[in-house]
Amino acid sequence: MQKIDKIKYLIEKYKLTSHIEGGYFKRHYESNEIITRENNCSIKAGSAIYYLLEKNQISQFHSISSDELWHYYDGGVLEVHIIDNNKNYHIKYLGNSHIYNDAAFCIPIERGSIFAAKVLHGDYVFAGCSLHPEFIMEEFTLYDKDELVNIYPYHKEVIENFLK
Repeated sequence: MQKIDKIKYLIEKYKLTSHIEGGYFKRHYESNEIITRENNCSIKAGSAIYYLLEKNQISQFHSISSDELWHYYDGGVLEVHIIDNNKNYHIKYLGNSHIYNDAAFCIPIERGSIFAAKVLHGDYVFAGCSLHPEFIMEEFTLYDKDELVNIYPYHKEVIENFLK
């Protein structure tokens, strides 16, 4: 199966739709357990999505109020850029660690971190993201380049390099 056909196949098979941050997704799991957050908001204990990013797309810098685990399923290598809660900038690689030494099958991202991703090797990456507690759109923040550079001027070069 050619790569373009494989991308189309994955989008159709898993009923993926466009994601606001870039790429395609489909929520496929929601916990039945309800928890109460510190702000007295009731929320499901967890959720999970399928996520696909093509090489010509980026997952834009964003943050959420849940811990997130990225799981590698298929494709190349995803380069994940993270500004953590201590304002440190990290790059992690999601992919087949048997093929790519620097890649991991699973990458944790702490809630409140700002992160973005792009395909480093290959035509696409098909992944899963599990969120604890569940993802809700009201707790999603999307950042543009100027906003990020104003907040983190000491990371200007790496932010601009990512967005090229």
